[in-house]
Amino acid sequence: PNFQSITKQWYQRRVRGGVFRMSKELDVHVLKSHTAAVNSVSFFDNDQKFVSAGDDCCLNGWSVKDKSCIFKLKGHEGPVKTCATSSSSSKIVSGSWDRTVRLWDSSSTNCLWTLQHEALILDVSFSEESNLITVCCDDKQTKIWDLRTFENVMNLDGHTNSVTCCCQNRFTLATGSLDKTIRMSDLRNGNILLHLTGHTSAISSVDISTDGFKLCSGSWDKTVRVWDIHAGTYRTQGPKVMYEHEGCVSSCKFVADNQKIVSAGFDKTVIIWDALATKKRHQIRAHASWINDIAMTADGEWLLTCSKDRTIRMWNVKNADKMPVVLHNKLSMGYKFQECSECQRTFKVEKRDLIEVGEEFTKCVYCRMPERSYHRLSDLDLGMGAIGADSELSQIDKTDQVTQEAAVSA
Repeated sequence: PNFQSITKQWYQRRVRGGVFRMSKELDVHVLKSHTAAVNSVSFFDNDQKFVSAGDDCCLNGWSVKDKSCIFKLKGHEGPVKTCATSSSSSKIVSGSWDRTVRLWDSSSTNCLWTLQHEALILDVSFSEESNLITVCCDDKQTKIWDLRTFENVMNLDGHTNSVTCCCQNRFTLATGSLDKTIRMSDLRNGNILLHLTGHTSAISSVDISTDGFKLCSGSWDKTVRVWDIHAGTYRTQGPKVMYEHEGCVSSCKFVADNQKIVSAGFDKTVIIWDALATKKRHQIRAHASWINDIAMTADGEWLLTCSKDRTIRMWNVKNADKMPVVLHNKLSMGYKFQECSECQRTFKVEKRDLIEVGEEFTKCVYCRMPERSYHRLSDLDLGMGAIGADSELSQIDKTDQVTQEAAVSA
């Protein structure tokens, strides 16, 4: 039998069905103001407001409390593809296909200055800690501007194709490119710190954790990868690769506590990952078309998604773990929940996949590691897990041979 096909059908019936139900159960607000695709969203003013950028050449400001549009910023003559903010500031940076970068004051809705570039603007970021604005261009360059003097202080080369995305954490900058690589640079002197390879297609999104220890990247190869840039374990073990998206990943970001990663893609879904275990926690069918960007509040309560379907959606995901539909979906997959007798953490056991040999499980897998006494079986092991089958058969043959020799000697 085709076990891969059987597994795919089971996945569609069980898992994807739960995705659709969860999307309906979450508290969601659909915001409509743009007349074309919405390309980017970002929170600011201590997560009390957010801004959105669209193909209608406008930036719209929104109130998180009232879920309403409170101002519009007009001035770009082409689609606005990206916007960036600082959580504690009222300033907004936007980049457009009219080849300009603009700095706005959201309080007065005035444009403070405009920078003209020779290439298309693909992404921007800025941080008030370093007072630097980063601009990713279609000409393979990354340009650094001083926020105080509005001078071009540095141009970073190295990528062999268009620079598609960037993220900065104080004086560390990460950039991704169509050349399938990620480069990390020191913004104080322009030196290259790291050159990361592994993705098999263009890099669409990068983000550095708030502690600076890890970096996550999303790609058109449909994967999200987590790189331990502090310990450097990716050099020997490679990055942690998370496969769940069925389309290109358009955006991925760490939640402020670095315990979760949120990603979205052209498969119209949002996935919330456990950043430590690199496993999927929740999946949401969010829009009717491609999701272009995501943003999340520092407290992890509100998730923003924007899409080609011209809408922005605000999802309340703070209590997603406690939702009945999530628990029902896990229980329907055969999971049993218990509390670890040592660390008191709640852990799950999939009864249909675990054959217990000894005592009943009272500890989680971490506390049980030295005294593991069970075998793990699954449908995939029967069809695809031929690894070790030959050794098992040979062991059986040896046992039979010894038995026969004993019988003959008797």
